[in-house]
Amino acid sequence: MNKYLFSLDYLRGLAAIAVCLFHFTTNLDYLENDDPIKHFFSFGHFGVQVFFIISGLVIPYSMAKGNYTIQKFSTFFKKRLIRIEPPYLFCVFLALLLNFITTLTPFYVGKPFEIDYAQVFYHFGYLNIFMGKDWLNHVFWTLAIEFQYYLLIALIFPLVSHKKSYVWITTLILFNAASFYLNRNFVFNFSIFFTTGILLYRYFSGISGKLELTLTLITVLGFLFFRYTYEEIIVVAFTITVILIPLKPTLFSTFFGNISYSLYLFHTPVGARLLHITRRFSDSESLRHAMIIVAFLFSVIVSYFLYKMIEKPFKKLSQKIKYSDVEQNEIPTLAAQPVS
Repeated sequence: MNKYLFSLDYLRGLAAIAVCLFHFTTNLDYLENDDPIKHFFSFGHFGVQVFFIISGLVIPYSMAKGNYTIQKFSTFFKKRLIRIEPPYLFCVFLALLLNFITTLTPFYVGKPFEIDYAQVFYHFGYLNIFMGKDWLNHVFWTLAIEFQYYLLIALIFPLVSHKKSYVWITTLILFNAASFYLNRNFVFNFSIFFTTGILLYRYFSGISGKLELTLTLITVLGFLFFRYTYEEIIVVAFTITVILIPLKPTLFSTFFGNISYSLYLFHTPVGARLLHITRRFSDSESLRHAMIIVAFLFSVIVSYFLYKMIEKPFKKLSQKIKYSDVEQNEIPTLAAQPVS
């Protein structure tokens, strides 16, 4: 079994692009309701669920490779903070800066720029959803869910990695049962997607075999049929299929896989803002289609440079932090690195 899952790079890139184009074509109300482009990318928000599945797989996989135990919680937490926080915090700063600059332009119509310090402060703990404060970038709500997942997986990792069926099955059942009682502010509301990744982690790390994987994934699809729509079923089935296909890396997959986190973070303050500014000057649909392409390419360029300058250095720093000085577990390295 090839453990080098280059397919994850394809998925991360496609998910980031899908979310980006969803926001540009659908979420901004930039195009007419009957526009075919708007309709085509209206499903792009499901890229978020793809990211959740990937995190469900790669986070515990990397923990298993590093011989993680609960006693190493602080090391795990430090690795994750160093990996994800610098680009996120820079995006918070950039959103504030661009909000201010926008009010200085002659095209701005609205309230004068003011800083809600409580709103900004709550970003540091992903607490906005609990404190009734808006996010400075609306994609941050998914990072709050991911952050909760990090805390949870650090606690239940020994349970979901257990070889005895009644231990890990009970743990995952309870994980998903909580989704019936808690709202979208909590990771449990998205538990089935993280569970899908966890089941794949058990398979690729050698804990479970093909039969167990097949039976559990059928159960997941059955739960989706009961609880969700056909769209989530298609998204999960597609993601599972791509992950299991032994794909080879390409320039596309490597490039967009690398910048996917930066593109996910910065396409709204960069590309969406460009569309907002040019809205009043682009009346025709064809011109707006062209502006969406320009906004996307501009977002990609900015994301690439921010990946090189901010994300990549801290990514390497995070990888240097080991759980212990002992040799790591003999599990092959996944091609795609765990990110939000």
